[in-house]
Amino acid sequence: MNEAKSPLEQWLAEISAEAEALTTTWDPGFDSGRQIVIARLGPFQKTFQRPAVFTQRFYHQTFPLPVDEWHFNSQINLYGDFCTIDALLTIRFQATIQFAQANLEALSNINQHIKSRCEGLVKDAVDHELRKLTNGEWVEKGLSSVERRIELQINETLTLQAIQCRATCEMLANFSEAHEPHKLDSRFAHDDIYLKILKKNFETQDKQNKERLRQELLLEQQRLERQQRLIDQYNQEQALHRIEQEQTALNLKRRLEEQERQLNEQLLIEERLHREQVYHEQNLKRLEQEAAAKTQQEIQTKQLETEQLLLKERLEHQQVLKEIQLEAEITEFQKNQDAWNATHERLKIEKIGQEKRLKQLEYEAELALLDSKQGEEQKLQERLLLEKLAHEARLKDMELEMQIQEHEKRFAATQQLDNYLRRDIELLILEKHRGELVQEVKKSKLDDIPGIAAPARLENPPEN
Repeated sequence: MNEAKSPLEQWLAEISAEAEALTTTWDPGFDSGRQIVIARLGPFQKTFQRPAVFTQRFYHQTFPLPVDEWHFNSQINLYGDFCTIDALLTIRFQATIQFAQANLEALSNINQHIKSRCEGLVKDAVDHELRKLTNGEWVEKGLSSVERRIELQINETLTLQAIQCRATCEMLANFSEAHEPHKLDSRFAHDDIYLKILKKNFETQDKQNKERLRQELLLEQQRLERQQRLIDQYNQEQALHRIEQEQTALNLKRRLEEQERQLNEQLLIEERLHREQVYHEQNLKRLEQEAAAKTQQEIQTKQLETEQLLLKERLEHQQVLKEIQLEAEITEFQKNQDAWNATHERLKIEKIGQEKRLKQLEYEAELALLDSKQGEEQKLQERLLLEKLAHEARLKDMELEMQIQEHEKRFAATQQLDNYLRRDIELLILEKHRGELVQEVKKSKLDDIPGIAAPARLENPPEN
């Protein structure tokens, strides 16, 4: 099926448009505010149309009867599918009070009830009219009369069912390609209709060609007339333009003469004004230079005083900062010195105590040598040796810890020497580790000597 309409289809559309303009209008009398009222009071029931002035009571129940729109499409294939006609229906309808009273059970969905009830009647009416198209008369007369008959048939059918409606029908005829005659042998048996279609196509095509040729001739004639008018208008404009140029030249000459006279007067005035302006500018420049020199001298004087004041305040502030820093350093040094003295004093006391204990142990060892056996003397010597090693290790650890603390405090007080102090602390930590390793080596050597007990057993008293 071609997208562009054939000449026959265009002709049918023109006939439909002309016939539609002459068709009278069907007025169904729709009422947008139509409602039905059901009054139930006990076993009694009454239905009536809602009046304009109405007061609803508890026993009243109202149902609207709105105007609805129904789209219905039907299609028929004619002459062995050579022609397809589509009937597009748009039905606007509204239930009457009589129809609503006869179908009280469907009031809540009255319009859908109408569609389901009347669909067969509408389809039968449309199909009845479409089947009449097989005779081929519509090819010459058009489809507008068929559309009006369908609309009238549907309007009458629904009116007889107590339904107000206005039906609008649009029929579209589509013809398949028929340029190859051998394709028509099996499916097309209506030669007269085919000839009518060819004749109508030819007449419509001829009419369109004549109309197109007439339009082209008319356009060409209008173009020539318009061109001639443009030429005449151009000639008139050229003549007016020459007159305007002559008048303009004359006016220009007079204006130039007047401008020359005015320019001479203006030059004299400008020369006098220039002399006065030069004298005035010289006086202004001299006054500005004097004011600028005076202002510059005052600014330099104030700037010098401000710089001296700022320099004095900066020196005083730096002096205060140095004094505060010096006091902080002195306080920190005193704290470090007091801590060092206290630690040193504690170490000295501990050292004296350890020496006393060692002397006591030596004395006990000497007594043991005199009074005890060889095994006890050996155990005392081992104990003495281990005590000495442990004492030396503790002293070394305490010294290292004090040095580490002292360096850490110096590191916190003087951040500028952080790299040097970090290396110093690392060396002290390595020295501490080295001492621990030396102590472990000595311990392992003592463990390897036969007759020396393990360190875990040294704390037990010797057995006699």
